[in-house]
Amino acid sequence: MVDTATNLEIYKLLVEDVRDARRARRELSNVFMTLNIAGMSALGFLASADGLPNPVLFTLCAIALALTCAIWRTSNSYYTVLLGAKYKNIYAVEDDLGVHPIRDEWQSITGKRRAMKWWSLERSMPILFIIGYAAFFAVHVGGWDVEGSFRALIDGAADLLHSAGIGRS
Repeated sequence: MVDTATNLEIYKLLVEDVRDARRARRELSNVFMTLNIAGMSALGFLASADGLPNPVLFTLCAIALALTCAIWRTSNSYYTVLLGAKYKNIYAVEDDLGVHPIRDEWQSITGKRRAMKWWSLERSMPILFIIGYAAFFAVHVGGWDVEGSFRALIDGAADLLHSAGIGRS
């Protein structure tokens, strides 16, 4: 068995390692966010009157950006697994030390967090960008009539409300 002073030093190293991994994930997310914002700008330029009216170039750019989002999402998943393993090691050292500050903190917020476990900004941003690229592609290359689609959606919702007896004058 390792003495308490050594365990405490190991604990400090593990906590610092988690901090570094979280920082690396945040920086990687910032890079992907910047890349996607620049990509949206490029798609906007390609779709503008001053841009290059080339649907093939637009399509390839949109596909490349969607693939970038898939890589971003995969990287997020990797860091989630990595941090889970690191916290498992921290919890083992906490057991040896006899105190559990990080585990106790996590357990105090787990109930509040459980509902949002599968929906976080970090996990949703790549998916939201992909949806944005698909919509942009549908409008620019596919000729999707967005205004007409939304008008039909609103009219359909109004008809449903009227048929349910809501909103009648």
